[in-house]
Amino acid sequence: MGSRGNALSLEGIAWLTLVVAMIAGVLVAWREGWIALPRNALPWQTPDLTQPPGWFAHLQMDRLAADPEACRAVLAKAGVGYTSIPDRRTTPGCGYTDAVFLDKPLIAFNRRTPATCGMAAALTWYEHEVDAVAEQSLGRRVVRITQLGTYACRNVNAAADRARSEHATANAMDIAGFVLDDGRVVSVARDFNMATPEGRFLAGAHAAACRIFNVVLGPDFNTLHADHFHLDQGRYRTCR
Repeated sequence: MGSRGNALSLEGIAWLTLVVAMIAGVLVAWREGWIALPRNALPWQTPDLTQPPGWFAHLQMDRLAADPEACRAVLAKAGVGYTSIPDRRTTPGCGYTDAVFLDKPLIAFNRRTPATCGMAAALTWYEHEVDAVAEQSLGRRVVRITQLGTYACRNVNAAADRARSEHATANAMDIAGFVLDDGRVVSVARDFNMATPEGRFLAGAHAAACRIFNVVLGPDFNTLHADHFHLDQGRYRTCR
């Protein structure tokens, strides 16, 4: 039993060594320019919001959120117009720092609200992805996103005994629907989980959000989210 365990351990070490050597080889080849990796393929890369997110999108966004200067540079490189907002502190746990208004997003929102720079960057990436989903599933473009708000000084689910929501620091957005270039309105409340092109689009939009945002909650999570997708860049990670 002990010999077998040792053999398995040696075999595991051998496989681990091989994997590490292969990864190191790929990185050397990439660094020397012998192979080309897709943009956003490496976790330490500054994200290019105009290119599809890779496997490490969450790590890239977390690093970006912690570096306001780099975050603003990434927004500018993506062609996003924004206005920096003075930091605001209200009651304990409420207010925001390093926030912006998105003046010229890829897709217009129905209203202008503050968002942390990290959240604004994630929204920019999401807009590219959701537009691609609309073209694939509906053959249309998204021209407007209907959102219910970003900043609100409240607790999770507005409960008196819960921790502060990410909305309390402008680090979240609730999305209720999408307006297409033919005038159609795709509603989360009406179309989610429906066996229709609109329902398939919303399924794809939800999946795309999960590749970028740390927390994504929709109608399948609970009745409080029956009419919107909650997206945030908080510390926890879940896709429901």
